Amino acid sequence: MTRKKNDSRRHYDDEFKKQAIELAREIGVKEAALKLGIPNHQSLGTWARYDKKMKEDAEFRELEAAKIEIKKLRRELDIEKKSVAILRDAAAFFCRDPLK
Repeated sequence: MTRKKNDSRRHYDDEFKKQAIELAREIGVKEAALKLGIPNHQSLGTWARYDKKMKEDAEFRELEAAKIEIKKLRRELDIEKKSVAILRDAAAFFCRDPLK
C-alpha cells in the first residue's frame, strides 16, 4: 500500500488487492475489509467484481489491455512532444544571428 503526497485517497498495489480478494471470498467482503483496514468495503467489492470479470470475459480482458496500451502510448507521446519542443527551442537558440 502506498500513499501519494497531497492525496487523501489510499492506493493499494496489485498484490495486496489479490490477497484481499482471496480473503473476501473466504470470509466475506465486509469482514475482509475490516480485517485489512480498508475504510470502504465497497472498494474491495469493486476489486472482486473486476477480478471476476477479467477471469471470465475475454472481450473485457482485451478491452482492458487496449486501455493500458493507449495509456502507455499517450505517456510516450507526451515525452516525445516535450523532446521536440526542447529541440525546437535549442535549434532556434543556436540559429540566431550573433551579430545582432
